Amino acid sequence: MEYLGKVEKFLLAHIKYAYAGKIYYSSTSSDAEDFLASMFAEEFVSPSERMYQKLKEAFKDGFKKLQEYWMIEISGYTVGLTSYGEQVVNNIKEEDYEKLKEDISKGNI
Repeated sequence: MEYLGKVEKFLLAHIKYAYAGKIYYSSTSSDAEDFLASMFAEEFVSPSERMYQKLKEAFKDGFKKLQEYWMIEISGYTVGLTSYGEQVVNNIKEEDYEKLKEDISKGNI
């Protein structure tokens, strides 16, 4: 799991702990990764804040990396952990997730 950065670990854990492993969303015309990155970034900061764009880009890149590693699947209007993603995220304890979440909320990405 050393090949995953802080953002990727957070995204996996956030999908597991905050969304029970699957996210249902309705997208606008943007691509799924862009929409999801915006959605997650807005959980931390307002789109008018300077850090928003940096966080959004980090999340977007993280979603793409997780798809490349077959840890998540984005299909239609759902995002879910794959069986491999579930195996990996089971190594991230809820306490570690909370630390990652706090770190990211401070802009430490």
